[in-house]
Amino acid sequence: MENVQINRAYLETLSFSDLQKLADDYSIDVPENFNRGFLIGEILEVAEESYKKNLELDMNITEEEEESCDDSEMPRSYNSTEVEIILRNPAWAYIYWNISDSDRDSLEKAFVSELRIRVSSFSEKSQVKPDEFFDIQISKQDNGQYFLLPAGKKFFCVDLLFCLDGIIDILASSEVLEMPTGSSRLVDVHPGKEEGLSPIMELSGMKELLLQHYKNHRESFS
Repeated sequence: MENVQINRAYLETLSFSDLQKLADDYSIDVPENFNRGFLIGEILEVAEESYKKNLELDMNITEEEEESCDDSEMPRSYNSTEVEIILRNPAWAYIYWNISDSDRDSLEKAFVSELRIRVSSFSEKSQVKPDEFFDIQISKQDNGQYFLLPAGKKFFCVDLLFCLDGIIDILASSEVLEMPTGSSRLVDVHPGKEEGLSPIMELSGMKELLLQHYKNHRESFS
């Protein structure tokens, strides 16, 4: 009977002996010649109290589990110096980085105040020297940033750099990101190049989007 919902309709279907057995399960003392209606009322009252107690217990357990999984208890980083690049869509990528405690201490002791992210693009994955690159200045408090991908490039890599007395050195480098093969109609489109836009692309607002990107991110266009 544990899986049966205890309500008056259900109790009314039980014989008096079954009601007595159920009362025993709930530790209800049933006097001799106890009225059936009163017995059903007693069982309903005790069953409701038992349900509320079990519900409160489940809620407490759930709260404890949520507290044990609180994000505030998880480490912000794993104390390693790294930088990675993730493709968001064919136009934008996300860079995230981390600096270990030891490297951060070394930078502070050397009075390094300038950090940069260098975005390099390549035509071939095996290239050592990039076709082109541009730098993004970052602060010590930041750990991630979106950037606009230069159009028409196939491979990308990012470096986490520091600048000391005019000398630039690398803290960490990412894996090479390969752009998935896409439509040349989108890859070859640039602001002012009208012939690459089909009527459907114009309706999508691509022309206005490219113009806005160009105004704010000119350095990302080849």
